[in-house]
Amino acid sequence: MKKLIKDLEKENFSREDLEKIDKIIKEKYKNYLMELDDGDFSKNLQDKIINENFPKKGKIGLGGAKGSYADQVGNIIFPKGEMKYFKQFDQILDAIDKKECDFGILPLENSSFGSVKEVYNLMLERNFYIIGSYKLDINHYLLGNLDANLSDIKKVYSHPQALGQCGKYIKRYGFIPKEYYNTALSAKFIKDKKDNSLGAIGSKFAGEIYDLKILDENIQNQSNNYTRFIIVAKDLKIYKDADKISVRLKALDKPGSLINIVEKFKILGVNMTKLESSPIPGSDFEFVFYFDFQGSVNEKRIKILLDFLKEKARDFVFMGAYIDFSKVVDKNKNTLYNQNNL
Repeated sequence: MKKLIKDLEKENFSREDLEKIDKIIKEKYKNYLMELDDGDFSKNLQDKIINENFPKKGKIGLGGAKGSYADQVGNIIFPKGEMKYFKQFDQILDAIDKKECDFGILPLENSSFGSVKEVYNLMLERNFYIIGSYKLDINHYLLGNLDANLSDIKKVYSHPQALGQCGKYIKRYGFIPKEYYNTALSAKFIKDKKDNSLGAIGSKFAGEIYDLKILDENIQNQSNNYTRFIIVAKDLKIYKDADKISVRLKALDKPGSLINIVEKFKILGVNMTKLESSPIPGSDFEFVFYFDFQGSVNEKRIKILLDFLKEKARDFVFMGAYIDFSKVVDKNKNTLYNQNNL
């Protein structure tokens, strides 16, 4: 082996030769990794696998009020669930800790306005696990009181994410954006105020629930607008058919450490669906990295990857192996929500 290395160091290679050598070495390395014994971490995960279907009922903690987008997701994933509503995301987690709720639903990211930083910060501060996710198509509506017209509106209330997703529309009409707890609570707020100059941005379901008038529709910046929600629980449970995994970690404080981690995904043929960095609140420019990838904890390559991350990364946290319900739930249920659950 030493002679081979010396010969390689002396030789001048073309680009094509180097690419072939790189491919051979990575394939050899992959074969070596696949022959390793399972580590303690991946072995322990096997005890968390539940050989049963995902529950359709329970006490579900949601943001806002009836008619919110989270409420739609809750009724899709938990058709027999008992919905409980909270103004703030941390209150949902408090309810789970106190066993007042079995599961919670939190918005994680939006396709046009990015991540919900408050939820990412809660991931660092609180202990909970992801057991499912759902991608909901979001169509925003401008809601007003029954005798209001579009020309009457001066201020619009909604969650900061919804205001951001409709920023171009708000600017075009010169509305004053006002942040509020939630889209559905914003609808309830303007209904209670009975002021024709106030509008709310939310779903058409919220408009129907609070008896408001739809002044305009599909007002989001982009037509292809969706929010990814996560279903969370206090304890780590891996239901059968779970095929997506989320972890977070800090890269080692040395050059190339993050690249070395990303390279393992490529070598093992694991499809990374997301890599995001987030600053740690109160730290001196220190970042935590979130990885989403496809695979089952039963797969050999996934076991190898998780054992590697556990051993080589700093502050590695396994956030969950879960089901992406966007792939398995009938999309038509979105349109049936207002008929079946109002």
